[in-house]
Amino acid sequence: GVLQYQGGKWIYGYNRCLGKCLVFDAELGGILDGLNIMLSRNFENVLIQLDNMEAAKAIHERPMSS
Repeated sequence: GVLQYQGGKWIYGYNRCLGKCLVFDAELGGILDGLNIMLSRNFENVLIQLDNMEAAKAIHERPMSS
């Protein structure tokens, strides 16, 4: 994954060995890793861009827990 400021300036890049898994799981795992990095660096506003419609739909439709 890549984290960038709004203007495109690079903040941080990350990766992880996933072994054998579904693309869907890899996409969501990468998003979760990126969000955890952003939280640890105290960023409050995040825009997620991805090219997997199945993952985007799952994120959008899943109810938020409180």
